[in-house]
Amino acid sequence: MKISGVVKTFTATNLRLLKQVGVDDFVYYKMEGMPVELDELAGVKRLVEREGLRLSVVEGGPPIDRIVHGKEGRDQQIEQYKKALLNMGELGIGVLCYNFMPQIGSGEMVVRTSYRFPERGGAATSQFRLADVTAATAPHGERPTTDEQMWDNLEYFLKRIVPVAEAAEVKLAMHPDDPPLSPLCGLARIMRSVENFERLLQISRSPVNGITLCQGCFAEMGSQIPEVIRRFAGRIHFAHFRDVHGTPTDFYETFPDNGPTDMITAVRTYKDIGYDGFVRVDHVPLLADEEGEYDGYGVHGHLFAIGYLKGLMEPIFGKPYAP
Repeated sequence: MKISGVVKTFTATNLRLLKQVGVDDFVYYKMEGMPVELDELAGVKRLVEREGLRLSVVEGGPPIDRIVHGKEGRDQQIEQYKKALLNMGELGIGVLCYNFMPQIGSGEMVVRTSYRFPERGGAATSQFRLADVTAATAPHGERPTTDEQMWDNLEYFLKRIVPVAEAAEVKLAMHPDDPPLSPLCGLARIMRSVENFERLLQISRSPVNGITLCQGCFAEMGSQIPEVIRRFAGRIHFAHFRDVHGTPTDFYETFPDNGPTDMITAVRTYKDIGYDGFVRVDHVPLLADEEGEYDGYGVHGHLFAIGYLKGLMEPIFGKPYAP
């Protein structure tokens, strides 16, 4: 298993910080869309390599809103997806983490009702309470959707994308819905349970069709993380390292060492199944010396969580940690 790093603010300094704490693989993350054209993506790769990192994962993918809703224009978006996959393959970027969440609000897919919930020492973190969700807090202009409509749209998408991903040698890693509840504001969200992820893998048995094992999202579902890791052995193409406390309808995000998940057993289980892919630290609380509002990607919080993850991995995978 290889630790990969992510930064929300894409600067040379932030990339250098990742390298300085012992990270060698980088995740380009931008929910609103990745660079699709070859020269743009190659430019990102050069910037990353300039700081001694490898561009190993793209997270977010091209825009997918019309594909998710089965609306006019989805075929054009699918063509953009194909181009992006082929360009990733040409540049040797082997994993695309994507999701199938409908957009609400001003384009959000991940839904929270507070970004100031006090975690340890008053560090700000995010909270979701279904009781606080209203049309005003999560507005959208889409018609209500059903599960089967969403499954039809997903199958339409995968049947056209998987052959291209195979040709490009790029692994597709589906991220769960966050929160894993359906319907939410009238919109179905199908990637919300272990059983539904099994259905995803049945749509295409191609080895490129896999999952992002977001520990936080599967914990939101009420799943035991080691059990989920074992259940999807062989189809995990990417992993997110985080934790939550609460129930699917009322939870808050925690520091990775301050939640209910047995992280030692989780990391040991990745080794037991022979997982040799990438894992990245996910949402972290905002620390006292960081400016701005919580967005889950505070640099100092990430550096702490990376150190914690490395500390878990070294005695389990062997010391020294070698990416």
